[in-house]
Formats: sequence, structure tokens, C-alpha cells
Amino acid sequence: MEIWEIEAFLAIARTRSLTEAAKTLHLSQSTVSHRLKKLELSMKAKLVERHKGHREIQLTPMGEEFSTIAEKWNDLMREVEILQNHGPRISLSIGAVDSLNAFVLPPLYRMLNAQTNPVILRIRTHQTVELYELLEQREVDVAFVLQERYYSSLEVKRVFSEPMVVLTPYHGAIQTEPGSELHPQDLDSSNELYINWGSEYQLWHDQWWDPLCPFRVRVDTAQLILALMHKPEHWAIVPISMARSLSEDKRFKFHHLSAPPPDRICYRVKRRTPKSSTMQGLDLLDTLLEQLNLVK
Repeated sequence: MEIWEIEAFLAIARTRSLTEAAKTLHLSQSTVSHRLKKLELSMKAKLVERHKGHREIQLTPMGEEFSTIAEKWNDLMREVEILQNHGPRISLSIGAVDSLNAFVLPPLYRMLNAQTNPVILRIRTHQTVELYELLEQREVDVAFVLQERYYSSLEVKRVFSEPMVVLTPYHGAIQTEPGSELHPQDLDSSNELYINWGSEYQLWHDQWWDPLCPFRVRVDTAQLILALMHKPEHWAIVPISMARSLSEDKRFKFHHLSAPPPDRICYRVKRRTPKSSTMQGLDLLDTLLEQLNLVK
């Protein structure tokens, strides 16, 4: 298996066309086709196929699996090229849940990117369970999650907590002033856009509303709440960092709860024995977290 064979496959997988792949690589179509065939011989499997009546080339199940590996290889080759051209640089692969990536961590990312020697950043968005798995597999160097779990190979540290509030449309059915206080019983559960913020939150939530409410819309990411909150009656319980950010443009407002749920806790997780190449970046990350008052 040769480098140029993988490059040819990636070009085909991205363009779904031998002609376009050849243009991308500045090669003849026959050369690209030859490299693909050699790769398939090495893999002992067919990676692409063309169906009658379809102009686009399709990946086989084996091709789909291999494309993921090929993309990782491509990323590694880019890092090797940067290392060759510029020498050692600080690099970090950071994972976080979507609400942290969107509403809490951008200032941290901007500070990392503004260093005199800019940090090579790879930012990934996943759910908490997935992030623990990625850390175990060394796919990310550090993660910000919402649940504390025990892994012998991982170090989990509480970094900050924040209250949960009620988010509503600015000109919605709830007419009280922004920042005012509501009681959970003031809210109709059939109009809720619901996201599970953790086991303690779930217990609190079930004290006030029927967990089997048939009308409630359930989502698994904070961004979906924004996409779906279009009716005046809609409401959702979200972290205050998210609520403050969204209330700036007057499309949404937030209210405190007189009987609030437990604060949301954010944890920073990293390997107990990180790669030596990431230790400088992890130290810098901790310093910036303190500067941003994200370590309590």
C-alpha cells in the first residue's frame, strides 16, 4: 500500500468521480484508476463501485470503513508536513460537549490561537460518553464533559459549575421580565424542549413534571433547542452560559427558577500519562483556564 494510492482513493471518495478526482490530483484518469486498483489489490477488497444509471461512484461497505482510516492518515500526514517545515509546535486535540464548545469554551480557543507560537488546535464535539472513549483511544488529548466517570487511565477534575435557568422566546407566552423568577409549576411540560443534563438533573425534573409526558420534544444537543424554539409557548431549561449568550440579540430571554435544579458541573478529563508531545499544550491550557476563571 503506497501513499499515492491512498491519496487517489481519498480524492475519489470526496468527489465520487474518477474524472473529478483526476482533476484534483492533476493526474490522468487512467493513472487514478490504476492507483485505485492497486490499493484494492492490497486491501483484498473492492472499495468503490459504479451502478448502472448512476453517474456518481459509490463506496462499498469496505470503502466506507477504509475512508475513515484514510482521513485519519491524511490528517497525520499534514501534521508530519508541518513538523518538517516548521519544527516542533504545540498541538492539542480538544473534545467537548456541544453546549460547552458553543457557549463556554470559544474564549479559551481564541486565547490558544492568539499565542505567539500559535497552537495547532483540533476541536471535536461529542457527547460525554463518547469523549471518555476517545480519550481512552488517545483520539483526543483533553475533554470537557458533564459527568464524572472512573477510568484507571484517566484523570477527572471538576473545573466549574453554573446554575440552570429557563430559556423562552423574547416575545413568547411568558410575559415576565427577563431575569425574573419562575416556579416550576408555572411551566406547562407539554411545551418543553427537553434535554437531559445528567442523572441529578433528571431526578429533579421528574419531581415536577411527568417523565412520560407525550407532548414534550426531546433533543440531545443544545443547538437543536435553538432550531426548534419557534412557538411562543416553548421553553427549555439550559445552563446560564448558554442563556446569557442567546439573550444578547433579544430573540430569547431567560428566567431564574425559585426551586432550581442542581448546578451543571463541568469536568476536565485527560490521561494520567499524556503523550510527551502534548504536555506543554496541556500546561498552557490549565494556565488559560485559570485566567478565564473557569477553574473553581
